[in-house]
Amino acid sequence: MSKRIADDLVLHGGGDGSVHRYWNLQHEAAQYRTEFFAHWREMKLDAVICPPFPIAAAPIGCVDHISALVSYTGLYNLLNCPGGVVPVTKVTHSDTEQLKDYKGHYGDNWDRHIKKANLKSTGMPVGVQVVGLPWKDEICLRLMKEIESGLQVQA
Repeated sequence: MSKRIADDLVLHGGGDGSVHRYWNLQHEAAQYRTEFFAHWREMKLDAVICPPFPIAAAPIGCVDHISALVSYTGLYNLLNCPGGVVPVTKVTHSDTEQLKDYKGHYGDNWDRHIKKANLKSTGMPVGVQVVGLPWKDEICLRLMKEIESGLQVQA
């Protein structure tokens, strides 16, 4: 894993595994949830539609080197939000052809692994993630159904 990605992880693992540290982290997470949901309600959002992963679904064997990309869903796990992913399209051969000369932004191993996964992703699904407030699963599910229905009508 590149230093660039390791530096961005919320918890690096290891280190002080004391109960005191655990409770401090739980307290910080609770404060973060309070602030996050206050802002969510201030914005009057029913749900959020966002990427579930920064790249298309990666083929088997490609995820091992890019597993930190699950941070796109990790936020909502921390917040205890209901969420689901709806496939909206698939990667085409044309999409992968356009990536052949892609160098990434940093040119490190991380960028190389992402490119490798993307180049093998023809036919893989591309989805959107729908996230709702805690205990509002029905809103999340309804919006997912609306997205699916809308895509079927246009197909």
